Amino acid sequence: MRVAHKVAIALVVIIVALLALLLPRSGHADQSLKFGDVVVRYGAITTDQLFPDVAQRYGIERSPRIGLVNIAVERNSGAAEAAPISAAVTGSVASLTGHGKPIRFRETKDEGGVDYLGEFPLESSGTYVFTIEVTPPGRTQAYTVRFNRDYVLD
Repeated sequence: MRVAHKVAIALVVIIVALLALLLPRSGHADQSLKFGDVVVRYGAITTDQLFPDVAQRYGIERSPRIGLVNIAVERNSGAAEAAPISAAVTGSVASLTGHGKPIRFRETKDEGGVDYLGEFPLESSGTYVFTIEVTPPGRTQAYTVRFNRDYVLD
């Protein structure tokens, strides 16, 4: 196989992986939590990992010092595939050495999916702890999702 062909295949794999991080509703079992019939999918990256056209479409500044959290909520009604649903999403992020800061989420709808995007500043390298509250329609108590993400800043 030619080197150029191998590079092209590697680039396609990287592009698909980055898009999967932006759209966590597409099968990341290791980045999801199930609450009864509701599944919350989550992911966090730095915004410089977004493709320029994706960042522009969502009005996101690309930077290694800005983090992006993506939340998707689905309801499993017994069908083969869970259906995306809207929900109230709030959250915060904290470094292990600092205080928590709120994350303001905005709802985006694209190709039948519903995602909640929230940006936050990355002040230093280290572990960031996320606490996300998700309240689906018809529910008065929020589901809580907690996860960590390590960031290395140059």
